[in-house]
Amino acid sequence: MGISPGATHNLKVVGSNPTPAPNKPLKIFGFSGVFLFADVCALARTVRCIYRLVIRSDLFAMTGVTMITKKDLLRFVPAISILVTSACTSHPPSTASQPIIDMHRHAPLASSFESDDGPAATADELSEQNVVLSLVSITSPMQAEQWYDGATGTFILGAMMPCPRNLAERYDCFPETDGLPDISWLRESVESGLIGAFHEMMFNYDGTPPDSPKMAPYWALAAEFGVPVGVHAWSGPPPGRSIRANPNCCPDYDGDMGNPKHLRTVLQRHPGLKIWLQHVGSDGNASPELWDETLSLLSDFPNVYLDMSITNSLLPVEAYEAGLVRLVDAGFGDRIMLGSDNVPLALILGRLSELEGVSDLQRSAILYNNAADFLELDGETRREHHGR
Repeated sequence: MGISPGATHNLKVVGSNPTPAPNKPLKIFGFSGVFLFADVCALARTVRCIYRLVIRSDLFAMTGVTMITKKDLLRFVPAISILVTSACTSHPPSTASQPIIDMHRHAPLASSFESDDGPAATADELSEQNVVLSLVSITSPMQAEQWYDGATGTFILGAMMPCPRNLAERYDCFPETDGLPDISWLRESVESGLIGAFHEMMFNYDGTPPDSPKMAPYWALAAEFGVPVGVHAWSGPPPGRSIRANPNCCPDYDGDMGNPKHLRTVLQRHPGLKIWLQHVGSDGNASPELWDETLSLLSDFPNVYLDMSITNSLLPVEAYEAGLVRLVDAGFGDRIMLGSDNVPLALILGRLSELEGVSDLQRSAILYNNAADFLELDGETRREHHGR
C-alpha cells in the first residue's frame, strides 16, 4: 500500500539528526582538521566506509575517471567531506524489519576496472541495510553472466542503453555492438531471466530521442515481455560532473532528451509499458517545465513510476523535501520508489527518516511497497522479503 493519493503532508526535518548538517561537514585529514572518534569501533566503521567510497570507487564508478590527481582531490574535498561524514559517521534508522528495494544501482562501466568480488561485495553491502532486491545496470553480456545470482537472488539485472561513443572512439556499454545490446541476445536474455529490466536508458548522454527508430525494437521487446524500463530523466549532470568528468565523454550530450515529454509518443504506442523516471527533482526548481511534464506524464499513465536518486542524497535536503512534498501533494506518493544510484544508503535512509510527517506506512511505501507493486512481486515473494 502506498501513500494515499491526493494526501497533503507537511514534511519537515525533525530535530533528531543522525546525519550531520550539510553546512557543518566533518573535515578530512590535513586539509581542515582531524577525525575525533569515541571508540575503536567508530574508527573501524569509518575506515571501512572510506574504503567503500574511495578505494572500491562506488561513487566514482560512473565517472569514467580512472586517475585522480592531487588537484582533482582538492577540488572534490568539500563534497567528499560531506559524503564521508554523512555516510560513515551517521547511523541510519534501523531497517531490521523493513525490507528495502533499491531500484537504481550500477555495476562498473564496461570501460572501467571491475574486481572479481564486485557482485558478492555489493550483495553483502546491500544485505547490511536489509536491501532484499536491487536493480543493477550491466554493460556487457560477460558482465551480465558475472552478476547474475539466480532467479531468487538479490539482483535484477538491467541492460544499459543507448551508450554514447566518446571522443576516444569507445563505448562505455556494449562496445562490441556500438552502445546498444544485440537485440537477439537481449531477447534470449529476457526469456531466460538473465535480464529483467532495461536500465539505465541514457538518452541524455547519447543525444538520442527516446522515439528514435533505432530504439523501436527495444521498446517493443519491453512491452512484449512486460520488462520495466528505467529512464535517465531530467537534465542530468553538467560538464565536469559524474560520467561527464571524463573529457572524452558524450560529445552529443543533450540534456533536453531527459525531458519526460519525449516519452509520451513511446507510451502512446505501447500504453502498457512500465517506465520509471530516474533522478526526478534533480534540477530543483531550475526548470518548471520538467516538473510540469513529469506530473503530466504521471497523471496520464498510471504505469509510470519514479525514483528520486541524486535528489534524495546529493542535493540539499531542502530540495529533496520540496520535491517529495510536491509529488505527494499531486497524488503520486504511491509511485515514489527508492533509488540510490550507488550513493551510500546510510545517507539516503538518514535523510528520509528526518522528514517529519512521513509515517511508517508512507516510509514503507517508498522503501518497498511501491516498487513491489511496480515490479508485480507475488505474495509469496513479499512474505519472504518480510521474513514471514
